[in-house]
Amino acid sequence: MASVTFLNVNKRFGEDVVAVDDFTLTVEDGEFLILVGPSGCGKTTLLRMVAGLEDVTSGEIRIGNKLVNDLPPTERDVAMVFQNYALYPHMTVYENLAFPLRQKKVRRDKARHRVIHVAELLGIGELLERKPRALSGGQRQRVAIGRALVREPQTFLMDEPLSNLDAKLRVRMRAELISLHKRLGITTIYVTHDQTEAMTLGDRVVVLRAGIVQQIDTPERLYRQPSNTFVAGFIGSPAMNFLSGSLEQGTVDLGGARVALPDRLKQRLERPSGEVIVGVRPEDFFLAPNGPAASPFSAEIEITEELGPETQAHVRAEGLRIAHLGERSAESDDEQKSELSDTLVVRFDSNTDMSVGERVQLTVNAERVQLFDPGSGDSLLSSA
Repeated sequence: MASVTFLNVNKRFGEDVVAVDDFTLTVEDGEFLILVGPSGCGKTTLLRMVAGLEDVTSGEIRIGNKLVNDLPPTERDVAMVFQNYALYPHMTVYENLAFPLRQKKVRRDKARHRVIHVAELLGIGELLERKPRALSGGQRQRVAIGRALVREPQTFLMDEPLSNLDAKLRVRMRAELISLHKRLGITTIYVTHDQTEAMTLGDRVVVLRAGIVQQIDTPERLYRQPSNTFVAGFIGSPAMNFLSGSLEQGTVDLGGARVALPDRLKQRLERPSGEVIVGVRPEDFFLAPNGPAASPFSAEIEITEELGPETQAHVRAEGLRIAHLGERSAESDDEQKSELSDTLVVRFDSNTDMSVGERVQLTVNAERVQLFDPGSGDSLLSSA
């Protein structure tokens, strides 16, 4: 196992396409690091540069203390798991697992011991004589992971390994990956566009956009203290709601409601007054008068979604101004424009009685609001 260090790493395709822009980071020995962002943000390019499948335009990549920029993939001591499994269809599971050891000319008895150990570790010991076509998607993914593990690499690279699995199996495989990493402690860099995977798997998460780092932090801090509107809108499902407001001496006027900020947020404010973008998570709205330190506002329920333990509702609020953030929002990257773009998404307990067309009084949890600069999109709350 080893750390992976990126120092001022840049990757350009031709003269005009900047895939990665001045990326600097150290992935600690044994850390599970997530690279997340929308399509085309540079996350897979970074992974391929570590693996040696893409050249570095400028900067340095080190694995342990070794500079690997000019080393071929076979000399980097990394193992990569791809989205499409890349199993050899004519080989059995045992032969697929043993293939990288055969290439390294590992002695046959030692290779067999390693293969059986990894197969038992991943719960595929009884599948060793089968061929990939006889396996389920989850079993194939375990074989792909096993083929990487059997090499005993210093670093484990994963490029969206769960994206081809159905929703139920993805949840199960996420739990298995967490358990596997706790047992083995292999330094892991994991690429995904799925923010749920990012939040559940990573020790730290790197949020990328257009090749530029937006924030590097723990999942909890990304969710509760996003550095800008892009991170705030990308992390969390459903996404954060954004409202236009004005700040004056610790109180935010939203037009149809006023939010008195608690002292702990006032102490973090980078300026006392002015126009602001207010971010509110769907779960931080309450039926009045349950929310602390905010005046209630009226809203009409347009759509409800029953999700078992909770209900999500799209509501149209009177007097509140929805902030349309254009190029600074995560939504613009995914082109999510619809007739519901002028509504708020609110999350309630499933026991809450409500129906489409009903008018309700809502309030905002002032302890949880986020404030952003309308010009730059950067957070106006200093780090706690």
